[in-house]
Amino acid sequence: MATRVEGNGRLYANGGCINANNNRRQSCGHNGGSNEYGGSPGRIRIEADAIAFNGTSQPAFVRDTPGSVFISGAPALRIASVAGQPVSQKPTGVNDVALPAAAAEGPNVIGFETTNVPPGNVVTLRVVPRHGKPVEVISPAIAGSTSAGTTQVSVTLPAGASTLQATTTYTVVLATLGDEALVERMSRLANNERVEKVDVRVSIGGEPLATLHTVSGRSIELPYAALAALGFRG
Repeated sequence: MATRVEGNGRLYANGGCINANNNRRQSCGHNGGSNEYGGSPGRIRIEADAIAFNGTSQPAFVRDTPGSVFISGAPALRIASVAGQPVSQKPTGVNDVALPAAAAEGPNVIGFETTNVPPGNVVTLRVVPRHGKPVEVISPAIAGSTSAGTTQVSVTLPAGASTLQATTTYTVVLATLGDEALVERMSRLANNERVEKVDVRVSIGGEPLATLHTVSGRSIELPYAALAALGFRG
């Protein structure tokens, strides 16, 4: 990968070995024994903004342009408020919100904000107290738009410190995107098997994850950024 690739050299990714006469041979172990064989042919990929390579390539190389290092438009979820108290855009996970004593007397509203998450999905809140059993609550459907959504839950917070964890998951059926080229690119992440749908899992304080589901029923979990680098936005 480079800004520009040019020249007329030779690129090889053949299986086996090359002997002194520049011919392939299979006996290429550490001692050249007849029962030792070379590997299978590899692949050659050149990524650059400009490619002017005029040399030979075995096997033929594929070309592409580098994608962005920073993925924009990734889905995100945050807790916006707890019992009416605003939460920082960058919480630390330690003493982010101090609640009045009265907050322990009854249900408290936890507000969520989503970005690039389809409306209609729900958020699962998990309250993990320092002492005692965790509690899970599911929100009503996210309202608003894909670019900016909101929802909230009502939950009684236990006395003392608690950690709030939240996730939302949604499914994208690739056939609905109408982008066959994207489907073909995504098959590279599934050993060249066609991907039928993608489950996207978004949590607070972490990078979104994606699970690919292939036509044969296999499931493959990857960082969302790996899909976004191929042009997936869902």
